[in-house]
Amino acid sequence: MSYPEYPRSNFPEEICRLPNMQDVSATLRPVVEQYNEAWLNNDVDKMAQLKSHYPNLEKSLFNADKFNVVLDETKATQKFFKERVDAMITEVAQHTIGIDDTALGEEKKTNAYSAEKTEFLTGVTIADNITISLEDWDSNLEFTYHSSDILGDDRVLIYFADDSKLNASKAFIYVKSNTGEGNFVLKANKLPKSNLNIDYVEVVRK
Repeated sequence: MSYPEYPRSNFPEEICRLPNMQDVSATLRPVVEQYNEAWLNNDVDKMAQLKSHYPNLEKSLFNADKFNVVLDETKATQKFFKERVDAMITEVAQHTIGIDDTALGEEKKTNAYSAEKTEFLTGVTIADNITISLEDWDSNLEFTYHSSDILGDDRVLIYFADDSKLNASKAFIYVKSNTGEGNFVLKANKLPKSNLNIDYVEVVRK
């Protein structure tokens, strides 16, 4: 996507193709003097003839056309960095580092996780303000909570409310492992003495 307002530049598709200039050498100096004399005499044909016979002469001449090329190239570069550099950096970063939520082993060293994956790796709340009444415990002293946000390998963290922590501790309640996708199961060693309140539930994705 070059910029039509800077027609002498093809940036960012191509870099500047303006040839390098060079200082006037001792052997080229007489030719330059002839060129300058022809310019003073407005002898356009002589100027063209000298440039044709001495290709290196063009490398020692700086004119408006060359300056305008440099100006267009500079403006195109500035416009690109002003308007597109953020998008470019994002694109380069994604291709260089890569975003892969399923990276394993050595791939993790050159990989970045998405924001969604990062949330689950550090813990994301899936439920809050849950009340477990005494009647909610089954005959095996288990309480099952269903949520489609829970995957089979998720680690579930339970945070009891302050007024329930003591009774939950006395009942030796823990989260059972490998209970399957879509739920978690609390197991109590004995029936709690009162209803329990859970402030929130987090899951950490493996």
